[in-house]
Amino acid sequence: MKTVDATHQAGQSDFAEKLLKHTTISVSDAYLDAFRNHVEVIHYDIGSVLFRTGDDSSFAILIAEGEVEVYNEQTGHVLAVAGDGSLIGELGLISGDPRSASARALTPVRGWKIDRSQYREFLSDRPEVATLFFRKIYAQLSASYGKLRQQFVALEEADRRYHALAFLFVTMVLMINIYALVNSIILTHLKVSHQEQVMFWTSRVMEVWGAFVIWGLTVRCGLTRQDMGIRMENLWKSIGVGLGISVVALAAMAYFRTILYPELQGTPIIDPKLVTITVYTYILVAPLQEWICRGVLLTAIADLMPGKTRPMSAIVITSLIFSTLHLHYSQSLAVVALVSGIVWGWLHLKYRNLAGPIVSHFILGNAATLMGVWSIWERG
Repeated sequence: MKTVDATHQAGQSDFAEKLLKHTTISVSDAYLDAFRNHVEVIHYDIGSVLFRTGDDSSFAILIAEGEVEVYNEQTGHVLAVAGDGSLIGELGLISGDPRSASARALTPVRGWKIDRSQYREFLSDRPEVATLFFRKIYAQLSASYGKLRQQFVALEEADRRYHALAFLFVTMVLMINIYALVNSIILTHLKVSHQEQVMFWTSRVMEVWGAFVIWGLTVRCGLTRQDMGIRMENLWKSIGVGLGISVVALAAMAYFRTILYPELQGTPIIDPKLVTITVYTYILVAPLQEWICRGVLLTAIADLMPGKTRPMSAIVITSLIFSTLHLHYSQSLAVVALVSGIVWGWLHLKYRNLAGPIVSHFILGNAATLMGVWSIWERG
């Protein structure tokens, strides 16, 4: 820092403008001109420390240009950022208490240093200027209170959303367990002639019922359709990448189907005879499952978990749950669901759009059916 005599820097009008900023009071030019002769012009370089916590409050600074960051030195938390026309360290002029925070220059700073002793001596018989300072300090405290109030309201909303998402997550896990349990019971205990149809329709009815419950929970949690990936932003990018993933997966399925499953030797790659009601209804099933697993569950977990690794953790957790939902069919299908769930989860978080995962899910699910692979996966 370097100081220069005030008479060689910035005219009285500049000083008066900054001192009167954020106030509506009028003070005579003679008083302001006289007071300006009791201050020093200062300059600080970027990163310079103006004062530290615990220092003697022997001066305040009126900022003419630049920005100053006021922060808690122990935690590093930023308390405020002051710009031109703001007083820094102003409470020390009145109380004389040690500094309660530290301050450093975020940009080159020009201003005026107001010494506490000079301040008290000059204002002792000039109540007009004293009133100006009190008004200015009051205005700054009011602005700080307004910002704190906004932050408090935001924290309250974040806390409410956090608890709502936690309730959503727990409820969904319970619903998923019920879904898996019911399907497992049907598979192992209901030995009826049309078992696959019973399983299929039971699963669809439960999914639709669950969707209504989950939709109500998302409204309660404040999850918007944009949060869940139902939006136009990145739509075509998501679909494009989803199609690219599908093309690669289709090529791999076509190449490895007879190598992994010799019983498919001599069968057509795409068999029209395998078209069933499942193929037609998949146009509704795929979006519904992606909305539940990726749009709602993945979004909720990603918002709930802390740390930089939460996106990947959310993808893995959601994919494991998605895999569990297929265990009532077979372990093979559960593994396929785990791998595909990780890919679709990554795609959803990358573009925050469900279109790509839905398109890929629809294509690959039906392709597995028409290639004869799905029936093998169902048998384990």
